[in-house]
Amino acid sequence: MTTTIAEAAWQTAWQPMIDAVGRDFSGGVKQKAIEDVERSSVRRYCEPLEFDCPLHYDEAVAREHGYRGIVAPFSGITQTWINDGLWRPGEATLYPAAEPNKNARQHIQRRNDAPEPPQPPTTAAFATDIEIEYFEPVCVGDRLTASGRKLLSVLPKETSVGRGAFIQWERQVHNQRGELVAQIRNGGYSYVPFERPAQAQVGSNVAPRPQGPIMEPIAAPQAAGLDVRPADWSTQRYFEDVTEGDAVPPLVFNMTVYRLVVEAGANRDFEPIHHNTPYTQASGAPDMYANNVFIQGMWERTVREFIGLGGRFKKTGPFRMKIFNTVGETVVTKGTVKRKWQEGAEHLVELEIWSEHSRGVSVGPGPVLVSLPSRG
Repeated sequence: MTTTIAEAAWQTAWQPMIDAVGRDFSGGVKQKAIEDVERSSVRRYCEPLEFDCPLHYDEAVAREHGYRGIVAPFSGITQTWINDGLWRPGEATLYPAAEPNKNARQHIQRRNDAPEPPQPPTTAAFATDIEIEYFEPVCVGDRLTASGRKLLSVLPKETSVGRGAFIQWERQVHNQRGELVAQIRNGGYSYVPFERPAQAQVGSNVAPRPQGPIMEPIAAPQAAGLDVRPADWSTQRYFEDVTEGDAVPPLVFNMTVYRLVVEAGANRDFEPIHHNTPYTQASGAPDMYANNVFIQGMWERTVREFIGLGGRFKKTGPFRMKIFNTVGETVVTKGTVKRKWQEGAEHLVELEIWSEHSRGVSVGPGPVLVSLPSRG
């Protein structure tokens, strides 16, 4: 098919940013979390995941397993535990007009002088992929700081929702003692949505009529023959118990509006695409959908129930979000043991994890590297 001038123009607009690959756009500015990691924040984070691992609520158990105190879930490192606040005293209002579907974050002023990348104008974005290497656990009382904003790649591409580019960044997270907690490589798709019907435009005072029944039935986990019993934290899986090809038991997560709202409040991701149907549909997505932090949490809970309290997370990803995990879907997260090996004193296991629902695999497959205790 012949490329038109208009098509060539939108792709060319990304060239300055492509030329900037390899540059750090942090300007040396560090993003310090607005507050310490608190026990109540950890509890709220675990609620929408229904994550009952005692490492996250019982200090005695956490210390028994070698931690400094109650452990904050690793999946919150990319956003929740480094959150620097939505609004601070003295800043301008985030709500200058009573527009029901307006994204308040569009009014947040930059709090530092970090240079802006030469990115062409876009009006929508969502996370696509992530890779995290863990070095130190985050415990209650820690205060994290994110630094660096290195541009790793820019790939212009037209998708089903619009025209834009897949962009990948790299940053580091340290704790208050200067210890490296994690190195994060995260990607997203920034784009200009294709035109949609007028009634679905963001900022409209009239919300579009929902498609189908307002309360669509959600398939019960039992109907799929899945085990939904609570985890047994009294038993421990050891390195010697694992064989390549073993299944990582599936966990079920029903996507309801209520749950998406609860998890947005818990992990501090208030983007309207995760709880506002009119806004989401105007961006080209079919309906509100789970954010990437919640998906990471699904993976973490699935893996933690497999590796037990004595297992340690080493690395997650890279993995990619393929299909939106929209409201009304039953998302099943599961996996297999891909390989196992010993490296020095560590007994390492690589798991292959993915999420799926009625329309197929939605996230992954992707690796999660863990270590397990040895019976020896």
